[in-house]
Amino acid sequence: MADRTETILKGINGIYFRIELGEVVVSITDTVTLDQFSSTSNLLEAYLIKKSDGSEMTCTHAANNVVTITGAGTNLPCFYIAYGLKT
Repeated sequence: MADRTETILKGINGIYFRIELGEVVVSITDTVTLDQFSSTSNLLEAYLIKKSDGSEMTCTHAANNVVTITGAGTNLPCFYIAYGLKT
């Protein structure tokens, strides 16, 4: 995984949110682990964007810190944006 940037924000009701931006290289039916989020349900959403054309990758996560990408090419460089609750 390449360099990443992490930001912690305090919400209106005193809840802290984590935003993480970074780069990753993915392949067909690959998984990416966002290690700054815990394996509990604090990851709310993740987006992967192709560097080549700016289109969004199809990805899912199931209440943990692992994002599954489907339909990627081979060794496809992407940016990612992930946000959730700070643990």
